[in-house]
Amino acid sequence: MASHKTVTTHRASKKTITATRTAVTLATATVGSIALVPGLAHADPGANLNDVQNKVKDLHEQAEAASEAYDKAAGDLATLQHKVDQIQSRITAEQTQLGNAQSALGSLAAAQYRAGGVDSSLQLMLSASPDAFLQQATAMNELTDKSANSMKSAQEIKRQLDQDKAEASADLSQLQKTRDLMAQNMADVNSKEKQAQDLLNSLTKTQRQQYDTQQKQQASQQTKAPSVALPPAPNARAQIAVNFAIAQLGKPYVYGAAGPRSFDCSGLTMAAWAAAGVSMSHGSSDQAYEFPAVSESDIQPGDLVIYYGSMHHVGIYVGGGRVIHAPYSGTVVQYAPLHSMPVVRIVRP
Repeated sequence: MASHKTVTTHRASKKTITATRTAVTLATATVGSIALVPGLAHADPGANLNDVQNKVKDLHEQAEAASEAYDKAAGDLATLQHKVDQIQSRITAEQTQLGNAQSALGSLAAAQYRAGGVDSSLQLMLSASPDAFLQQATAMNELTDKSANSMKSAQEIKRQLDQDKAEASADLSQLQKTRDLMAQNMADVNSKEKQAQDLLNSLTKTQRQQYDTQQKQQASQQTKAPSVALPPAPNARAQIAVNFAIAQLGKPYVYGAAGPRSFDCSGLTMAAWAAAGVSMSHGSSDQAYEFPAVSESDIQPGDLVIYYGSMHHVGIYVGGGRVIHAPYSGTVVQYAPLHSMPVVRIVRP
């Protein structure tokens, strides 16, 4: 969750987040790798294991959506912080300039006093707001050119300073709102993961063993190379991105991770294209609009496939009707059919 830039060709109007982002630390460990917690009530032995699997999968997907929202908010936070830093630097410079301008006006007043008294208009300038007075003074021709220029300079600096202070205040308020949103996103992640873990902990020992075995079998099947060779990418950069994604097969999904040992969905696509010299935001909804859209009939290896109406998931198309993606907690980077999830947008870095 625009413009885009690459190392060589893409325009650089949007601040991007590099592939070195540190993985988000969660209060709950990855589901599926935790042993049963003793003392919890177990499910009815006759309970349908498939129902539990489906509920756990749904909770994981909800957590993954919250994680992508967190990634987007983190990118927004970095952009806002950079803007605030720039404004604060301008404010510091403008305060110095205003002080110098006011000193110059004071020196001018002293010179006029020594020459026979302070001009009444300059006296008023030094003791009151210059805004309304400057208009009157210009009309009445009461100021010398030097006085008028000095006053204009001070007035313009003060106006810009006030504007920058107001902008900084608004941006600082937005920074806090963004931090609050990130905290809520992460609370949502942890809440969904806890619910999933509670469901798994409610299984009997036999059911849990069945669940773990099925998960391993699925991971093994979904990381196997296709029986038919994948077609080549249309250019060298896209091929680098595809090759990178293939090399990550089997690595675990971790919220906020962008490699090298683990990934979330947008972290994987970001790292794949970073290997090819193209930078992008760490967030699927941002990636959806940082590059030109293409039709499904024109899809090529290397294109990014955005899934779901909320655009909270992304994979990289590798050809042969397949994408490689990092699904959610408890899974690994794997192949999936292009239409295994609802496609909403395809873009080409």
